[in-house]
Amino acid sequence: MSQTGHIPTEAIDRVRLAADIADVVGRRIRLGKKGKDLWGLCPFHGDSAPSLKVDAGRGTWHCFGCGEGGNVFNFVMRDQNLSFPEAVRELAALYGVDLPRPEQSPEERRRQEEKDRLLRVLDLAGTFFRRELGSSAAAAAKEYLLTTRALDAKTVEAFGLGFAPEQWEGLRRYLAAQKVPEDLAVSAGLIVRREQGPGAYDRFRGRVMFPIQDAAGRVVSFGGRILGQGEPKYLNGPESPVFSKSRTLYNLHNARPAMRRGGRALVVEGYFDVITLAAQGFMETVAPLGTALTAEQVRILKSQAQDIVLIFDGDAAGQRAALRALPIFLAEGLTPRVLLLPQGEDPDSFVRSQGAAGLNKALKQARPLIEAVLDQTVRDGDRTSPEGKSAIVAAAGEVIKAIADPVTRTGYLERLAGQLALPPAALAARLGLPLYGGQRAIPPTPAASRGQGRPKARVHDPEAARLELALSSPAAARVLAQGEALGDLANPDLAAVAQAILAVLAAGQEPTPEAVMLALSDQDLAKVVSRLAQCGLACADPVREANLHLGRWQRTRHEQVLAELTRELATAQASGDMQRVMELQNRRKLYRRSTSPSPISTGKD
Repeated sequence: MSQTGHIPTEAIDRVRLAADIADVVGRRIRLGKKGKDLWGLCPFHGDSAPSLKVDAGRGTWHCFGCGEGGNVFNFVMRDQNLSFPEAVRELAALYGVDLPRPEQSPEERRRQEEKDRLLRVLDLAGTFFRRELGSSAAAAAKEYLLTTRALDAKTVEAFGLGFAPEQWEGLRRYLAAQKVPEDLAVSAGLIVRREQGPGAYDRFRGRVMFPIQDAAGRVVSFGGRILGQGEPKYLNGPESPVFSKSRTLYNLHNARPAMRRGGRALVVEGYFDVITLAAQGFMETVAPLGTALTAEQVRILKSQAQDIVLIFDGDAAGQRAALRALPIFLAEGLTPRVLLLPQGEDPDSFVRSQGAAGLNKALKQARPLIEAVLDQTVRDGDRTSPEGKSAIVAAAGEVIKAIADPVTRTGYLERLAGQLALPPAALAARLGLPLYGGQRAIPPTPAASRGQGRPKARVHDPEAARLELALSSPAAARVLAQGEALGDLANPDLAAVAQAILAVLAAGQEPTPEAVMLALSDQDLAKVVSRLAQCGLACADPVREANLHLGRWQRTRHEQVLAELTRELATAQASGDMQRVMELQNRRKLYRRSTSPSPISTGKD
């Protein structure tokens, strides 16, 4: 069942009934009425014509352009990057619904209180660093920011930049004056205990300071860039109960609205890369924190934008960064683009010399990351000998095999074959891959017709059709459930939706799209329910239609069982196992005599 985060089901229902989905979506985008439905520009991709439909009667929304959809909770989750319990609480606060306070163990309360204290200490540290940037001791830091880095005072203020004075205990004394316990300042990563003797000293000294904020804009750590000579050039705060490097992206809290508006995320490598690009109007820019991109960070990007562009230096280090990033993106089913800048340039220097127009022009030349990595593999290999070509195929094959989409995979396989002047079949054999085929997936989401937001015709899928009918009519759902036509579906996403329908029926409730969404254990599948609900069959007699579906499914299953018995019989005959032959012949004979069950009738809707 759904991940309620200790919120009682009845409380979730109160929030759902109070939260008008048209009002919630309408606070985010402008909705216009077409017929009985409301339509608007989808905020989750670059929408040029209204393709997001709100069905107030069903309490659902669906975008025919990007395929996202769900109920009121899923919209808030997607829009604000919240978990399900967080979305419920957000809507409860908005509509004045009282929720019971979640029961916490003493240990849970202790951890939450510690996090709250740490966030307060880090906020105080930010105030200290900003104040110090205005002092006479920060003349070199201001010169570096305003002249060397060419930032204006407005940008410095917007990003909360500061200065850590060249003092061993400047911040420590300030926090002590604010009644902050030393242990808490150590836990926040702001001061460090002395290895010998009592006391502690400031972690950051003589550095330009960058506050690191979480998705909600709360300061969770700091990074510092040294002025002058010294190592490390950049220093980040340590992991803490409120800060995880692998789950944090610099500037995400500012970049999220821009990512949603434009449907694009720009990923660079450093603080100043982010700040300079944002100052030039590229607010959708983020960066990892001094390390390679992680799976957690890629998932965050995936939830915010469809077009992800990596902007790396054009040197060997930039190429290595691109190579390291590719497997992580492929594992998440993403195919980002990459822009490798000219030699000697980084995003900061490039945009300062070329301006926004220059970067926009360069971004149009960004290539698929897969293509860039495969081309680099070919360039680095030996194409003059059969052994060299085989080594290239082996190295490039690890990338190609990681591509989930069979069409994309086949396209890159054939492209590599052309570069090496080899038959595609040879490469496929070397890698153990089929050139074509593979199990058919869920039908693609219908794209919106230009200016209409209406779905195009889609490929018929019997499993999807049964679920569409079940979601359109509770009586039809009961027919299909009793006939066992909602069990054992081949497509895993459809199977999960079917199990949610069965769970709602088992609880004695009507399997409406909204109820099924709430019953899902994986809320990401709400968009699958949303899509199926939009394609529901409009028929005068849904029970009769369900019986027809049930009959077709039972005949198909009947034929599949007979075919399997025939295959087993042929194998037994070939091996000379006469006892097994007789057993299978009897089973097949009995099965052929069996008849499909009579249609199930549950009455009219």
